[in-house]
Amino acid sequence: MREKLKEVTESSSYHVPDSAVTVIAQEKPWGTHYRVKAYVNESREQYLFITDLTIRGKDMLRQMNIRFAQAAYAETGVR
Repeated sequence: MREKLKEVTESSSYHVPDSAVTVIAQEKPWGTHYRVKAYVNESREQYLFITDLTIRGKDMLRQMNIRFAQAAYAETGVR
């Protein structure tokens, strides 16, 4: 999983070539939370970089048949 997320990050057009990519994993009550640390080419592209990694990372996880954590549905009674 870490290697695949690293590959997704390194292949992003927003990532600074030849700079370090770190993938951090932390267990949470609902599942494993992965975070990617990497440098963006231009600071003004930070949100585009995050969006790119989120979309392409989730696509890669789907291709690996990884199940995503889902919050339980809670009915509030408010209408």
